[in-house]
Amino acid sequence: HIQWKRPATTARAPADDPARGNYNSSVTFTGSDACEAAGIAGLGITSPSTIYKNQTFEQLFQHEVANNEGKIASAEYGETFTVDTGKFTGRSPKDKWIVKNIGSDSDANIDWGKVNQPTTPEVFDELYEKAVKHFNSLDKAYVFDGFCGANPKSQRKIRFVHEMAFL
Repeated sequence: HIQWKRPATTARAPADDPARGNYNSSVTFTGSDACEAAGIAGLGITSPSTIYKNQTFEQLFQHEVANNEGKIASAEYGETFTVDTGKFTGRSPKDKWIVKNIGSDSDANIDWGKVNQPTTPEVFDELYEKAVKHFNSLDKAYVFDGFCGANPKSQRKIRFVHEMAFL
């Protein structure tokens, strides 16, 4: 089981999100233009009519409960949300695949091996098409915009698009 501690706060950040610039926003988009408004239509995801974007911990907790994605458990430090991941526990370093673009900077600078396994652009395109098709079969989706890297000089923006509130 994976356990997540949820803060007791329900404070919401401002809902403005110009061009993914404000990562401290929580907003729900609904309607036929929800994917466009959430910034995922450019990925090919255009069908879901409800997009929950950058939800607070409390909002995600409420969605996880409503969606039956796990269970609430009591712990000495408060309520915790637990998810049964089955046999898939922890990180899976041998399940990481990176597109190897021959002749690129990443081709020359990535330490290719058992952890950083190469795949082809063709395999990526096939998987991407399959993922987009799946998301276009859903009524709702979740989007999280954040950063990877602690140093502001080298951190990068990242976006997760997923079908469950539990990420």
